[in-house]
Amino acid sequence: MNVPMTSKPMMHYIGLSLILGFLHPLALQGGTSAAKDDLPFPIIERFENFGSNVGIPEHKVHAVLKTSDGKLWIGTWDGLCVRQDDGKFLRYGPEHGLSHKLVLCLVEDPKTGDLWAGTMRGLNRFSGGKITKYTQTDSGLPNNVVYGVDILNDTVWAATAAGTGALDLKTGAWKIYDHNNSIMHEPWCYAVKGAKDVLYIGVWGGGIVEHDPIKGTFKEHRDPDGDFHYDLVPDDGPINDITSWLTWEDGILWQSTYFGLARYDGTRWRTWVERKTPLVSNFINFVWPHRRVAWIGTDRGVSVTDGTCWVNYLVNEKREGTVEIHRPGQPVETRPMATALPNGFVLGIFVDDQEAWFATSDGLSKGILAQKSRDNSVAETINE
Repeated sequence: MNVPMTSKPMMHYIGLSLILGFLHPLALQGGTSAAKDDLPFPIIERFENFGSNVGIPEHKVHAVLKTSDGKLWIGTWDGLCVRQDDGKFLRYGPEHGLSHKLVLCLVEDPKTGDLWAGTMRGLNRFSGGKITKYTQTDSGLPNNVVYGVDILNDTVWAATAAGTGALDLKTGAWKIYDHNNSIMHEPWCYAVKGAKDVLYIGVWGGGIVEHDPIKGTFKEHRDPDGDFHYDLVPDDGPINDITSWLTWEDGILWQSTYFGLARYDGTRWRTWVERKTPLVSNFINFVWPHRRVAWIGTDRGVSVTDGTCWVNYLVNEKREGTVEIHRPGQPVETRPMATALPNGFVLGIFVDDQEAWFATSDGLSKGILAQKSRDNSVAETINE
């Protein structure tokens, strides 16, 4: 383990390190020591993994979301599931009214508490124990494959394989936005996210489309390099036109691609790629923002960053976990973990001040945040 030196005498430093090593239980477990947590975001000390033993019907979990009432929902290859008080998951499938068993994305309506679920064949609204489904043939949904869903004001937005659909919750009317009536270069939309009064749409081969629903205007954000394989000029714009996911919170837009990560604060773009930066992999499936920090799900594990500091959670073929800590101007700190993610292919993430949840291709995982991290997060919330 590489530890930065301090200005204190060497013997005092070594003695203090030995004492902390013997006394702190996480050091004995091979976990992440909260006493060493000087990062600007929470760090995970251990993982708890869940599968068929708690009623999850399929090993592949695509989405995870904790709603405002404290319930945990997951979208799997075989239905929509909610965690019960006993820790077991209750499943909803097509036999209960769900439009398709493969659930791809989830979002909660902040006004009503309704849950919206996008599937491989339609959009679903879960309200008061009842499921209402919307498909291409019986509503204004552009296409049945719903990759992303979000709610902006009183409109539900669905990113589909043939454009983005907008459902007005007050009137029930639909609008469709695609390459025919917007600046999209193609209709294949992978993600959609509301940001105050504007909407960001992630277009598979068309970068990012920014839409103002009130003004009816569109603005395009494209990769200036025009190269799908490399980021030729770092920090010059979106890192790639192939947008696999995008999200926004606290004034920060995050774009994920299969060629790296980009961040936009409204003025400046920043980009990261593997090997040249701490990003664990260029192949990114999902990004979850918590305040101004991105939790990044890749095909090789999870990266967490505020744009300056980085932490990577890795898992090898033996399912052994490793955490890498990257601080500016300091050597990379690598530690073994007593527990690990069930799989490095991470498809969905949910993080709040108390815990972190990861949807993977081999089950669901809960990240337990170090106590110091949780206390700091709560203090920050109170002070905001």
